[in-house]
Amino acid sequence: MTEYPSTAHLHRWLEIALTVTAEAASVAAQATLDATSVAADAKSSRNDLVTMTDRAIEDMVVHHLRERTALPTLGEEGHTVDSFEGLVWVLDPIDGTMNFVETHRDFAVSLALCCDGTPVLGVVQDVMGGHTYTAIRGEGATCDGKSLPPLGEGAGRRESVLITDLKEIQALPRLAQCLIESRGHRRYGSAALECVEVATGRAGAFVHLWVSPWDIAASSVICQETGARFTRLDGTPLDVRFKGSVLVAPPRTHAELLQRLVIDPE
Repeated sequence: MTEYPSTAHLHRWLEIALTVTAEAASVAAQATLDATSVAADAKSSRNDLVTMTDRAIEDMVVHHLRERTALPTLGEEGHTVDSFEGLVWVLDPIDGTMNFVETHRDFAVSLALCCDGTPVLGVVQDVMGGHTYTAIRGEGATCDGKSLPPLGEGAGRRESVLITDLKEIQALPRLAQCLIESRGHRRYGSAALECVEVATGRAGAFVHLWVSPWDIAASSVICQETGARFTRLDGTPLDVRFKGSVLVAPPRTHAELLQRLVIDPE
């Protein structure tokens, strides 16, 4: 078991993370003006895209992190680690690549530092929105340097806006009914930004059946530091080292959705 980082180390690493992700966000924003930079190749499917900008940003951030922290980085576009033992950076150079390519908005740079697999700090740069979200475990979360207030218990599921995707609605009939009964349905196409919507209280919950470590590592710290529950769909603890489902919401909203989606017989 790795010794937990000191407060001084965490704040130093957060400053480094802020610097490198701000540079990455600047590169991504500029790239939306260049058709070559947003030209995409398919990975696992026609809607799972990667661009030269994804790869360039990942290479740049990994280089800076290696130079300034000497810590390994797991990145979506090819940088791997042997294990999550010790301190490991987790990077999504562009979370929401389809948005980056097609709409040029609602995409983010997401960077977390994990200690033995547990995220201890996170930075999410909303590139086109121009907002920076940060958190250090146990010290609260911020947006543009201002503290995010605690969420409290949250609203009931019927009084909440729910963020999810068509695949989840098709796979989970109970979720479709929850949406009908809710205040409305939204989808932004970037898991990091969708989680941040919950952390800021702009949405009641985020439900997804399949997220990867780089999708949620940073936003998980931000959400938890505002009081949101961050679990698998069945309510079990979420380990960001492994792909799987996610249910993010304030305690009351989370409990009501969990009851309706998983526990209720009808």
